[in-house]
Amino acid sequence: MRVFLIFTVVAVGTYLVRVSGIALLSNPEKLSPRVRRALGLVAPTAMGAIIVNSLFLDEDGWREFGAWHLGAAVAIAVALWKRSSGWAMSLGAAAFALLLLAGM
Repeated sequence: MRVFLIFTVVAVGTYLVRVSGIALLSNPEKLSPRVRRALGLVAPTAMGAIIVNSLFLDEDGWREFGAWHLGAAVAIAVALWKRSSGWAMSLGAAAFALLLLAGM
């Protein structure tokens, strides 16, 4: 019974958080410019956290220097050069694949 109660409380809490987000964002003009700017940075921040995590952490600890890091360096260089996320992701992935095929 206790486990059921815990799951129910967590489900209700999650639902309230989601509904509050919908209620707050139903009219974005009510939000201050500072809050709107901060909400606009949530997605890039989450993506950055995922990328940094996959670059530096492996299953059992720190990732050794290798194809992951060189592929990321290629992607960053292309992004700075071309200013295009499509080119950066494509060439970074291609560099990563070629480095893996080369045995790195």
